[in-house]
Amino acid sequence: MTETRIVEAVLAEGFAGLTVPAVAARLDVSTMTLYRHVPTRARLLAMAWDHVLDAHTWPDRDLPWRGLLRTYAVTLWDLLARHPGVVTEMSTAILPARMADLFDDLAVALVHQGFTADKALLAVDTVIDLTLDHRRGVETLAQPVEGTTGSLRDQVSTLWQPGDQTAGSQVPARQAVRRAMSEAIAADPRIWFGHKLDLVLDGIAAGRPADEDTTDTGERPAP
Repeated sequence: MTETRIVEAVLAEGFAGLTVPAVAARLDVSTMTLYRHVPTRARLLAMAWDHVLDAHTWPDRDLPWRGLLRTYAVTLWDLLARHPGVVTEMSTAILPARMADLFDDLAVALVHQGFTADKALLAVDTVIDLTLDHRRGVETLAQPVEGTTGSLRDQVSTLWQPGDQTAGSQVPARQAVRRAMSEAIAADPRIWFGHKLDLVLDGIAAGRPADEDTTDTGERPAP
């Protein structure tokens, strides 16, 4: 039984709620046989996600820093979206080596564009954290609510509807905020992620001295 076959079985089964017996069944082997090849469920998850990251074609790292961080973040977001459950499952699993390499590659690219090592690390860590947290939130909101026919997103949307009678809800500013929140909840999550990402990138740009920022063209790839 090869690693490739095991990874294919994991991807066919899907990351969400993955169990070792289910993967073993797909491989037509016993659970104990699979455990002899992969000792833990966490290692099984990490091995499969490592394969996904390694097989993916990533954008050119020669882009100006802002375009580089934005393009990588959107690419990672899309990859996570194609593998539902992985962002939640991986939060308790072993960090895949390819994920660490991705982090390093981005930070090194920023250093080559004039960032100090600590600022490069902070920028990459913030952008990757935002990407993972946002995808995790999207998947959480998609979960069904027990005892109802709707999702958590539906429930949250109801809570944020403007025009209710709770204390202070009729204040114009509060109504405007509630309308904006309702629109955000209903919006395409990928577009909303792009808005959040731009805000973070604006902050990174604002924190850079002008003489360090000569490599940034200001390009913002569409989400």
